[in-house]
This record gives sequence, C-alpha cells and structure tokens, in this order.
Amino acid sequence: MEQYTTDSLKEFCNYIPVRLTASERALLTVLESTLHVSEYTDNVDVASNRYGGGTSRGSIHKVRKILDGILEACHVATGLGVCGMLDHPSTVLKSLNTNTAISSNAKEEEDTLEKVIAEVPSGLSKKSRKAMKQAEKAKKKLEKKKRKQQLQKINVEYSPSIEVERVSDAEDIIDDSQPDIVEKKTSEKEDVTPSQYQNIKSIAALTPAQNEAFLQNICEIGRRNKVLNPSKMRATYGKLMHLLQDAQSPSIAKSLGFSLFKDLVMVRPFLQSRNAENILDDPRLLTATMYVKTKDEVTGEVVERHVIERMIDMKRSALNSLLKEYSQEQDATVDGGISQEELSRCIESISDAIAVVESNVAPVQRMIHLLESNFQQSSYEKEFSLELRGSGNSFSSNSRYGYGFGAFGGGFGNRDSSGPTLSHSHSTQYTFVWQSLTLWREVQRNMHCLWCCADSDLLSVNTSYQLLNTGQGLNRVQQCPKVGRVMRYLLNKTQKAAGSPWVGLSVIHLGDRDVPNALVFIDKYTQIPRFLKPIADFCDEIPELMENEKIASYVEHQFGDEHKLKMSVLSDYFKHGFDGSGDDGGSCIDGRLTSSWNWTSRIVKKNYYHAFMLSGFQGFDGDFK
Repeated sequence: MEQYTTDSLKEFCNYIPVRLTASERALLTVLESTLHVSEYTDNVDVASNRYGGGTSRGSIHKVRKILDGILEACHVATGLGVCGMLDHPSTVLKSLNTNTAISSNAKEEEDTLEKVIAEVPSGLSKKSRKAMKQAEKAKKKLEKKKRKQQLQKINVEYSPSIEVERVSDAEDIIDDSQPDIVEKKTSEKEDVTPSQYQNIKSIAALTPAQNEAFLQNICEIGRRNKVLNPSKMRATYGKLMHLLQDAQSPSIAKSLGFSLFKDLVMVRPFLQSRNAENILDDPRLLTATMYVKTKDEVTGEVVERHVIERMIDMKRSALNSLLKEYSQEQDATVDGGISQEELSRCIESISDAIAVVESNVAPVQRMIHLLESNFQQSSYEKEFSLELRGSGNSFSSNSRYGYGFGAFGGGFGNRDSSGPTLSHSHSTQYTFVWQSLTLWREVQRNMHCLWCCADSDLLSVNTSYQLLNTGQGLNRVQQCPKVGRVMRYLLNKTQKAAGSPWVGLSVIHLGDRDVPNALVFIDKYTQIPRFLKPIADFCDEIPELMENEKIASYVEHQFGDEHKLKMSVLSDYFKHGFDGSGDDGGSCIDGRLTSSWNWTSRIVKKNYYHAFMLSGFQGFDGDFK
C-alpha cells in the first residue's frame, strides 16, 4: 500500500480531477448521448489508399468534413441539452461557476495557439479563404461587442447614481445595509459570466460560437470523468478525443471560429482559486483520504470487518474536523473562500484517486507475491519450469532488437507471432517477469499523471498527427513528448530499484506503428489490472472451489491436486504471458504487455479454462457500459 506524506499528497493533487457535481453529471449524460449518435470518426478517418493516409488534414475536402462533423456534434449537444431541460442559462452558469479551471499553462498555450493560427498559410481555394475571412470578421465583431459591454459595465460601476456618500453614516443604517453590500458583491461576481447568456431563456438561441463556454464545459466534464473513472466511456472517449484533436488543429480552429478546449479542473488549482490550499499541509488530510482495504494486497486475505469499520470512523472524524476548520458558509465564495460542499468534494476526490490507485496496484502486487512465493530464481520444479525456447525466428533478449520485426518494429520480419519469440533460461525468465511486473506496478501508481500527460499530448497545438495504416487498422500517429518523459523516468526508477541487470530492451514505443499515440498508450496500460485481477482472484479461490466435492474430484482427476492446478496456471502465464508472442511483441517495454494481451486471447484453449469458468470467470475485458 502506498504511504503518502504531506508533500507527496500535495504533488499528487496536481493530477487529481475534481469530482463531478450533480449538474455536471447531467451534462455528462448529454455529452455521452451526443457521442453515441455521432459518426464523426467514421466520416473523418477515411483513407484514400490501401496504405492509409493519402488525404491530409489540411486539404479542402478533409477540412470541410471535419468542420461539418464538429458543428453537427455541437448542434446535437445543444439539442439534447434542450430536451433534457438543461438549456436554461442558469443551469449552464451554475456549472460554469463551479467548474473553474485554473492552470498556469492556460495563458501560455492560448498565446501559442493564436500564434500558430496566425502562421497558417492561405493556400486554400478562393471559396475557403472567403469563408475563413467571414469567420474572422464574425469573431472580431463578437470581441468588439464584448469590449463594448465591458466598457458599459465599467461606466455603470463608476456612475454617480451609486456613490457611497448617499448612504447615511448612522450605525443602524450601516448595519441594515450589510445584506445589500453582500448582495452587490454577489451580483458583481455573477457579472463575470459570459455576456451572451444574459437576457436569453435558452441556449438554443445561440450559435455554437456564442455557446462556446457551454461546449467547452461539457467536453471538459467528459475528459475529467474519464480520468476519474477509467472503466467508463470506453466506447465514446476515443471519439471525443479525436474530435477535440481536430478542433485544436490551427487550420480547423481558424475556420471554426471558437475553441472546444478547456483545462481540466484539478484539486490543487481549485483549492488555490478558493484560497484553501493550506489544507494540503494538514496531516489530518492523510487520515481523511486513506484507503480502507477489504483485502490484503499481498496475500489476498480478507480484512476483518471490525478493522474496516474502525478505519472508516477515523476517516469520517478527520473529514468532519477538516470541514469545520477550513470551510465557510454557503456564500463563502463571495469572500474568496470555499464552501463546505466544495471542500468536501475536493477531499472526496483525493480519496477517490487514492482508492483507484490502490485498487489498480493491488493485482500487480499480488502477482509479484505469487511469483516470489511459488517460484525460485535459482531452482525449479521440472514440470513448472519457466524456461523458454523460442521458434526459429526468435531472438534472445540480449539481441539488438529483441523481436523479429526488423530494426524499427515496422512489420518487416517474417516470424510467426503466435509462438514464443524469446529464448530464456528459467532464471532469466524469472527476472524478466519480476522486472516487468515491478515496472507495471510503478506505472499504475502514476496513472493519474500519465492520464494528464496523455490528455495534453493528444490536444497539443504543437504536434499534429498522420492517419496511417499501422498494421492494426487506421490510426492517428502522433508524438507523445510528455508521456515519453514520464515513462522514461519510471523506467529509470524501476531499473535502479531492480538491483540486477535489466533483462530485455529498454525501448519505449510511442508515436510509431506499435503505439501510435497517447490514447493507445493509456488504453493499453489501463488494461493491466483487468487481466491480472482474474488470475490472482482465481488462485485465491482455489481452496474454496475444492470444498465442492464434484469440483474437487474434477481437479484431482485433471491436475492431481489444487497445488498443481495453481502452479499450472501461474507457470503458464509467467512463461507464455512474457514470451514475446503477439503482433509487435518482444522484450521491449511495450512488447511485454502485448505478450500478456496475446495470452489472454488464447486462454480458451488452455486445459485449465473450465476450472477458471467454475470460479465465476467471465472474461478479461470488463464492462463497456
């Protein structure tokens, strides 16, 4: 279990999204419904030849299809908001006021976007250039209107009709006027909201450009929800990111006239905006957000109920004391403070993030424990040896490339990807598996940071993508500099902690045919707990299965005893789940994960598959709802 300190928790809060409010969950439903009916990627990501690509994103035809797809999605989202009775400006503004994204890089990235947009060449047709000029004129006209309204507001604020000298100096009148002063402050805060939402009854009366704040908000809510709940939006998140990826393109942004991007709302910046960051230095926050285990993460044994209840009481007591000391009344935001509901949401967001990390790390930790407790590096049972003998096209982990795809993994080899491609002794394979699992554990501990980096890389205005056939279908190939830096740091940290020479390659595939972009990367590493947990759970449940006489008779007849059943499963996974098999497999960092994926796809052919099914196993894919 990860032991957090005050400093490490404060740093972690930079990557923890704030939990959604009730109004934001309603808007999330609008977004998901929009993405379900949208055919954006089907219409946009189409190759003109068998090799993929052939139609650049800057071509006239492609730009028109992208613009039509984005505007259609915006109109559908607005329409669904109207149908769900979420179209009144008060609903929109309530969500906007509680969803303030504060980021130190926001202004810098905005300036970069404007600079890049200004440098876009005008090598388009006359009709397209005319449309762009019209969009620019409309944008300038809207900005001019906003400036005029701001000047009018300033003139009203300094108008003699509201001078303070008209108020009596009497103490009783000053006391009576206090509610008016608070009310005035409230109205001044509300004036910060976009002017286009004033004096209208429905967002349906606005164009997508005028409704920019609402559209940015629902897109940010979807991205934030995915980081909060990686198991959700599995069928729609990719479509959302591809749409936003195109909307961030300088040429598309210039024609579109508005942006759909907004910084994610994170806990620490949110607390800073409410002048409540000092709560992160309070040691009680560690208790209020600690993870309550129901199972031992190493042995898998169930924790006793009275221990769980005692820890829950400790969390509740620490939470109440923090809320009492650091939060204010409901109108605290008027004075720049934080309300009890907002502070509670931030603390619960931290607790949620820690729970997600611990639940994802636990299966990896349990597999490491199963490896160390059932196998020895220096000796082995002949029946359950981890020794690998690869096929004729196999490579040793000490070879230059470690897999049969040529120097760059570009599909130039001719090896059979269905069998082992690595040749390891039992000792080498034991070390190879242990080091791979240790790296996966480190990655799972830092998934929130990787999610944020992946979001930033995908929606960067400085790197574009190419639509290519990578051998796994059409993919958007894009560089991932931020994800790459974090992964290299984690790999270096794991190699130093290993205490022995690193077995296999240290190559991290990112932005190539193996891992085309940050979306593919983050999706692959999110799967690790999904296929490790069923294996660990099955090994823990074997004694319980043996209590059934008929199942025990089957196991004894098929395997001999429960120990041999357990060792058959573990030796097969530790051997063939890390044998370099699978397309783009090998001993590189990504190839280790690919081999495990390949192993899960072939479990139905294993002699222990029926025993898996008897334990309640249903698959490694999880729930797509």
